[in-house]
Amino acid sequence: MLKKWIPLVSIVLIACQSQPKIENIEEVAIIPQPTSLTLGDGYFVINDKTELLLLGEVSEISPVVRYFNSVLEGSSGFALSVDNTTENEIQENSILLELKAGNKKSEAYTLNVTDKGIAIKAESASGLFYGIQSLKQLMPTQLSAGTVQKDIPVVIPAVSIIDEPRFGWRGYMLDVSRHFFGVEDVKRVLDFMAEMKLNRFHWHLADDQGWRIEIKNYPKLTSVGAWRMDYNVTDESISNWWGRPVQQPGETPTYGGFYTQKEIKEIVAYAKALFIEVVPEIDMPGHSQATIAAYPEISCTGGPFYVATGGVYKDNTYCPGKEVTFKFVRDVLGEVMDLFPFNYIHIGGDECNKLSWKKDPDCQRRIKDEGLLDEHELQSYFIKRVEDIVNARGKDMIGWDEILEGGLAPNATVMSWRGEKGGIAAARAGHDVIMTPNKYCYLDLKQGHDDLEPNLGYSYSFLKDAYEYKIISDSLTQEQGRHVLGVQGNLWTESIGDWGKLTYMTFPRLYAIAENGWTAEKSKNWMGFTRRLLPQFRRLDAEGERYATSAFNVWIEHEGNNGGIDISMKTEVEGLDIYYTLDGSIPTMNSNKYESTFPIDKTTVIKATTFLDGVQIGNISEMSFPVHKAYGAQVVYNSPTSKQKSTAGVSALVDLNYAKLNAGDPAWQGINGDVELDVVFDTLTEIEKFKMTTLRMTISGIYLPENVEVYGSKDGKSFTKLGETEQILASHTQGRNKVTTEVSFPKTIVKAMRIKAKSVNPIPEGHHRAGSASRISIDELVVY
Repeated sequence: MLKKWIPLVSIVLIACQSQPKIENIEEVAIIPQPTSLTLGDGYFVINDKTELLLLGEVSEISPVVRYFNSVLEGSSGFALSVDNTTENEIQENSILLELKAGNKKSEAYTLNVTDKGIAIKAESASGLFYGIQSLKQLMPTQLSAGTVQKDIPVVIPAVSIIDEPRFGWRGYMLDVSRHFFGVEDVKRVLDFMAEMKLNRFHWHLADDQGWRIEIKNYPKLTSVGAWRMDYNVTDESISNWWGRPVQQPGETPTYGGFYTQKEIKEIVAYAKALFIEVVPEIDMPGHSQATIAAYPEISCTGGPFYVATGGVYKDNTYCPGKEVTFKFVRDVLGEVMDLFPFNYIHIGGDECNKLSWKKDPDCQRRIKDEGLLDEHELQSYFIKRVEDIVNARGKDMIGWDEILEGGLAPNATVMSWRGEKGGIAAARAGHDVIMTPNKYCYLDLKQGHDDLEPNLGYSYSFLKDAYEYKIISDSLTQEQGRHVLGVQGNLWTESIGDWGKLTYMTFPRLYAIAENGWTAEKSKNWMGFTRRLLPQFRRLDAEGERYATSAFNVWIEHEGNNGGIDISMKTEVEGLDIYYTLDGSIPTMNSNKYESTFPIDKTTVIKATTFLDGVQIGNISEMSFPVHKAYGAQVVYNSPTSKQKSTAGVSALVDLNYAKLNAGDPAWQGINGDVELDVVFDTLTEIEKFKMTTLRMTISGIYLPENVEVYGSKDGKSFTKLGETEQILASHTQGRNKVTTEVSFPKTIVKAMRIKAKSVNPIPEGHHRAGSASRISIDELVVY
């Protein structure tokens, strides 16, 4: 956890005699960064005598008034009286909300705070609402606690803001198929979206692992498709999504849930009050295991199917060769479109496994009858027919960039996720595009050092990448660039099974995406953004929300060097002071200050953290680096190394370079099949313990060994068994993590050691790469 935050700027002002002394006025640090912001002199205090004055169409302003009064009541215990006015200037002890005549689609606003009062002016209710969001960020962070804080004055620093968004589409996607989040959680998501001035909620409602929306004409979609076997884990060091057992005949699934149509309407209305439009996604024709589990007649093979417990599933598609499939699509999307008034509906279209289409006679007949070239064009045929269904209802269709394959549907909007290539191609072809490339916008990816982050996600999407992503590519002309509607952050929930994980992966990267979507590129500044994050962190602390400080945390790096290890440290955010300890104690500003790379020559636990202006900013990073007796010994491989994983050479296992939880780290040494290798010391050496870290990456066929045996020899020829460790259960467990195997034995003097490790062969049925031999990836042979 972070240390207690204090403001970067602590101002003490003495008000007039009728007002109390005001301390710790909130610094002006609004996210997204406004177009123009000018600091004024003094401050204004909102109290129970302050009046809300309305100028303009009252019926349009009223929802904003209700929202603001609910904020005040929840934080300070009072609401403001409301009256109409004809004056468009700030009145004494008042807050003016003026809805001016003009462009009702504009989201622009102005906000002026003086020591007399506040004025927010806009041409639309949404503009007034976004002015309120900026005003909220000027309030003391303590008022975000979620309980009434009557002893905290609502003091607002004087400021003048002129603001408008750069893009009209500023989105956040939540996947509720992989893990179901209830109505109240979805409302909390909408609340934090509104605070960041995001206006599009992309709701991923159907996938292999669960169907989440009530469809009255197809009740089995929820009675069957909404439930799966519960193999969830809460331990954040374990990642088993890619290796869960499948449901067996006779088993009763218990994990899941769905939203009734009444609840859908409730959430849509809640979002509308926050000026957020909801975009439902019903993934098709792939990612449909839950769908065909409920209605196998629209599949190619007819099943039986069960709702997926994890990923990846191959026979999980609709059958585009059958007309019954398109009747199902028309009926289901008809009910969906009735529930969502926004003019967009998302139909997925990504990662469609077409193997069953190649074998299915209906699909092959459709390809022949329609004169299609192959299964890619068959997918395009399916997408175009779905678009016809959507367009017939006056709606527009969105799909992931795979819908480009085989020819794009005429009116489709493309959501580009596999990098920018698909979005650029679509924009050049005159199609609207929403940019959400995974490197910059996928919030389920890791955001820090592999071994210092929770084992959630894979690959990387760093805060700075998200912030500095150029949404409109330089390769597009000005006219083509107009087809880029905006940007969106996506949270896929394979590893996100609870609210704390959701917020940890969302914050602070969604702040970066929000600013990128709102603020003009010339007004953005990475360093300024990172400093403006700090008050947001204090608000999250007050709310009790979990968030990541990864960009402020210390990355501890190392390199083996002549029997010791060189240690270096860095942070993603610039300008922080790093302090560290080597004795296991908690680092403070009295500890060692990191200046440059330094060596260690014995096994050491390093702890490090960051400070800014004397305040701890990051969490404590902790890593242990063994310096052991096998360093520099000769390693003799009696079993072949994997060509895919032998980049570090034969000395990789005794060079004091330790691999991260990343299959691409060159410190991993891959071995095909069983392991047998010798470690030959320069001289007779006393040993008593052996440790070996191996990688579990079962989706790639990398499994732990079933057992590890250690032998010793005084002459390097005749070996005696010293000890062994059995780990059958662990070796047959799927997932993605590192596991350390330890073998202890009485002290003995040896010239050589022999290590034997039995691989999983064959990989069991139901596991990734079933029937084939596994590989073993070893980090370092640690000997004490």
